[in-house]
Amino acid sequence: MTTEIAGQGRPPSVRRPVRTRRTQAERTALSEDRLLGAALALISERGYDRTSLQAIGDAAGYSRGLVSHRFGSKEGLLWALLERMFGHWGADSLKPAVGTQVGIAALHAAVEAMRTSMHAAPDRLRAFYALLFESLGPVPVLRPKVAEFHRRQRAAVAEWIVAGVRAGSVRPDVDAATQAALFMSAIRGAAYQWLIDPSVDIDAIYDEIKATATRNLQRSAT
Repeated sequence: MTTEIAGQGRPPSVRRPVRTRRTQAERTALSEDRLLGAALALISERGYDRTSLQAIGDAAGYSRGLVSHRFGSKEGLLWALLERMFGHWGADSLKPAVGTQVGIAALHAAVEAMRTSMHAAPDRLRAFYALLFESLGPVPVLRPKVAEFHRRQRAAVAEWIVAGVRAGSVRPDVDAATQAALFMSAIRGAAYQWLIDPSVDIDAIYDEIKATATRNLQRSAT
């Protein structure tokens, strides 16, 4: 019988970590995340017309064929990107900020959510606006979808106002639809001006939007 010298014998059994393979759904989600991220970066940098499916696939580490398979076309990919940005804004910023508030308080909270997003991620906001304007030019097929998105936003603001009327904090003679359109126009326009010209005092404008909403909606104390 021989005795093995310490360090020279057969090593003790070591349990190797088990690699868990991604499911098909996980692989699909990962590829979509990468493709949409690459599309956002390239379209923001080059514009829609000068960004090809091939370039998007290359940047994400996939083939042009996969881009077409996932989204059907460049227009389909652009809409998927807009939908994701719409969804993230609503879920990550707007809903947590507004919560259960209604009326003027809800509008003020929405302004603050927008203000926070602008200062925290101006590049993302710039890309968002660049993509929105594509629906006015080279991608008119997206116009009805973008218009529907804006209708939903105005409807949500109008519901905050109507709920404020029911709660007694908003005057009852307010035209909720018109005030909602005015509010959305103000915050969208302010952001666009600031993105074009950063010397614009966006904080002062947003403060005034809040003050205007209060003046337009507040119920008289008498």
